[in-house]
Amino acid sequence: MKRFTQGVGLLGGLLLLLCPSAQAGNEFHLSNDFSTTYNDVSGPGDDQSSLTEGLRYLEIINLFGNGEMGEVNYSFSLGAKVTDDPRNDSEKFSLTNANARFTNGIHTLSLGDTFEAFSQYSLNSSVKGASYRYADESNALPDLTLVYGLAYSRWDNMWGVDAIERQVAGMRLRQQLSPDFWVALNGVHSFDHIRVNDASLFKSTVYSLDWEYLPIPGLTIRGESALADTTEDFSDQPDADNDGYAHKIEAIGDGGPSRVSLEYERVSPEFLTLLGSATPDREKFKAKWRYKYTKTVSMNFGFLWYRDNLDGDKAFRTDHYKPEVGVTVKRLFDRSYSVADLTYKYDRAYGDDRSTTDHFVNFGYRDRFGIFDSDTNLGVTFYDTKDNRKDEEFIYNTMLSTRHTAGAWVWKPSITAGGWTLDNELEDTRDQVWEYALGLGADVPSAKVTSTLKIGQNWLQKETGTDSRKNFARLNVFYRPEFLSQFNYGMLYVRAFVNDFDYSVRDRDFRENSVTAGISIQF
Repeated sequence: MKRFTQGVGLLGGLLLLLCPSAQAGNEFHLSNDFSTTYNDVSGPGDDQSSLTEGLRYLEIINLFGNGEMGEVNYSFSLGAKVTDDPRNDSEKFSLTNANARFTNGIHTLSLGDTFEAFSQYSLNSSVKGASYRYADESNALPDLTLVYGLAYSRWDNMWGVDAIERQVAGMRLRQQLSPDFWVALNGVHSFDHIRVNDASLFKSTVYSLDWEYLPIPGLTIRGESALADTTEDFSDQPDADNDGYAHKIEAIGDGGPSRVSLEYERVSPEFLTLLGSATPDREKFKAKWRYKYTKTVSMNFGFLWYRDNLDGDKAFRTDHYKPEVGVTVKRLFDRSYSVADLTYKYDRAYGDDRSTTDHFVNFGYRDRFGIFDSDTNLGVTFYDTKDNRKDEEFIYNTMLSTRHTAGAWVWKPSITAGGWTLDNELEDTRDQVWEYALGLGADVPSAKVTSTLKIGQNWLQKETGTDSRKNFARLNVFYRPEFLSQFNYGMLYVRAFVNDFDYSVRDRDFRENSVTAGISIQF
């Protein structure tokens, strides 16, 4: 009941602000997308389908606008989804977004869905509540941002869908000390209420300092340091207290043909941020270098190292090394449309008796041959984990397409083919997937009609287990008729697909037929 009251109060206040705004607004728009879908599933294995059988509907409504009220600029949006298909949403009615923003250039107030990204460690998640920001470039006062709300992913978490209630309050002070240097202090407190499914409840406070410095043109140095005090309230055991730290520094050089970035990060095992992002118990170094050798040749180099067991509490530590290199060549063999990419990645991890060595190689080539466009990719991966895995994986696919105009029609045929192979040396087995498809696009620009058709087949062959084959077809038709031209945007559409699954175990066979018809308008 408490969550319901808070949700209704917040939403009601937002709507009260939106009503006068809409009347005085310079712009006001409404978009609506309504569709009905009929699904039919048959066969002995029909319980494997994820489709909801029968006739179902889906409606997505969005209201948005912006304008001026005296010296204040405002914008707002309100969205909802209505459906009886649980594949689209677990609720028949759900509020998808609700927000309003008012600003006079110095003071800014946001209500509803707010996203105030303080910093990586303190706050980079959206909340449903309110935020206030003060920023005046005409004086030397620091910028101030205040935020309060609930860290819910859905609006209906407030009144129907169970979720832990996480109250959030935060403040950010950012001071520009010179044209090339600024520093900011952040404080974020969160407190969980209402336990759901015996999940842990957290109370957390994070303080952080982040900064950025531009010592010379083309060079940026930035960093952040944070402290976190977190208490975890278990449902069946005593509380656990965690006090941890996190530090990060990054340097980016961008000039001429090169762009280089270096990053170092250290996060203690006890550091836990609920509204920011960090991986506890990790020390990391990352480097990237992008170099444009000529107008047609560019190279990329990267290196990542990280390890755990910073406090030595584990029996052993694990180190990871991930270098990579790539090269892109345009106009290969002096062909105008050719682009070739070659990349190699190495993944090495070891610690105590664990040892993993993986190699990833990928080659891609795009070109045009006469009236045909082609795109081909080849990839091979070698997996080697001590006493556990020794596999070779191959991925290969190609596409050939063209475009032809005949009178009012534009035809776009295509053909794709590809596969995947996995060789397991330890088990001495090979699994393969093959797929091919024929596609046809048919557009009538004068009638504002676009359509695509794709039919094909893929099959899985396993040395141990169940083989399968799927025949599929996809059809999409979009039409913008004249009688909808009175709207800013109006379109009718039809989408249909057929999936026919055939397994070596016959009682798993099933077939899916689905047809969707809808209308989308905006005014």
